[in-house]
Amino acid sequence: MRNLKINIQNEEGKLIGFQVDREIMNGLYITFDFLKVEKNYQNFNIDYQKSNESEINSIILNIDDVTIVSTKLDADNHVQFLIEENLSLKKLKKVPENVIPLEFKKIIRSAYRAYCENNFFRGVAS
Repeated sequence: MRNLKINIQNEEGKLIGFQVDREIMNGLYITFDFLKVEKNYQNFNIDYQKSNESEINSIILNIDDVTIVSTKLDADNHVQFLIEENLSLKKLKKVPENVIPLEFKKIIRSAYRAYCENNFFRGVAS
């Protein structure tokens, strides 16, 4: 498997590579290789320990124009989605369930909508 990276500028202005396994569609990437997920946790200071053991619980991190959704399924299975601002929710809806299960689509939709609302209100307020 190739090492794909999306460069994201952190708060200090430094570019950090977010490792992905593949692009699902324009504006949406997935990482499920545990070593890559762990590296992303370290690079972006994501504390996945906060997730609840008894249910699917995601941690959402907004950085500039992207959103990172990290979900711990069990001790050895984690999945991350990188959402860019150009994601189409209409196209996401059409992605087959065997590619992205409905539960993940709901999490992605919710994170993307929150990102859009935060950026919209921030733009109006300034």
